[in-house]
Amino acid sequence: MSDGFIEFTSRATLFDPEFADDFYTKFSGVIYLTDEDGERIEIGAIYGTIIEIENLINYQKSSELDELLDLTPEIHNYMSAIWDYTNNHYSEEIDPNNYFLCDTLILDKLYIYPEFNGNGYGLSAIQRTIEHFRRDNGAVVLFQAHPLQLEQDRRDYNSDKFNERMDLSRFESDKEKATKSLMNYYSKANFKRIKGTTYMYKLEDGSLEHLVNGRTRKAY
Repeated sequence: MSDGFIEFTSRATLFDPEFADDFYTKFSGVIYLTDEDGERIEIGAIYGTIIEIENLINYQKSSELDELLDLTPEIHNYMSAIWDYTNNHYSEEIDPNNYFLCDTLILDKLYIYPEFNGNGYGLSAIQRTIEHFRRDNGAVVLFQAHPLQLEQDRRDYNSDKFNERMDLSRFESDKEKATKSLMNYYSKANFKRIKGTTYMYKLEDGSLEHLVNGRTRKAY
């Protein structure tokens, strides 16, 4: 394989955003490698959501913040892991340095087909996705460690092709072991667990990071 890339699909409002749901963007990305002949080979996918807090403030729509953070039950569940609704700011656990308000990038799902595992493609896809959607002021990146094989609802990608290639029956079925394994995997990309939850996060402050052998290091 000579190269790799992610082909993203997302949507943005054409006119100036006005309401809470104008500052909420879902995206998906299909992950490809290219062979020596330039043919692309699908190896996985990544799904996510951007909660555009910075953009909302820039458009002077701060009054819409509460509605944005509670726009859907899913968003509320994610944001409750990192947001102090009483003080209207990030929680103490993730905000020791009074981190400024910025976007929250939620990584909903990531999978790499088994025959391509062990090459760092998943961790690379995470970092490239963050860099693609992160704005200058950085982002809080968040996900919930819920192993794919334990999900009941797979409507986003439930197809014969997906089921055949993933063969989820081969993965760990014990919830505690599978969740721990997934958290260990994301910790290689510098994610930290939020105490007492299955959520993990990291603060992207705008400085660049490069992946080396599946791990991240700062580049100044």
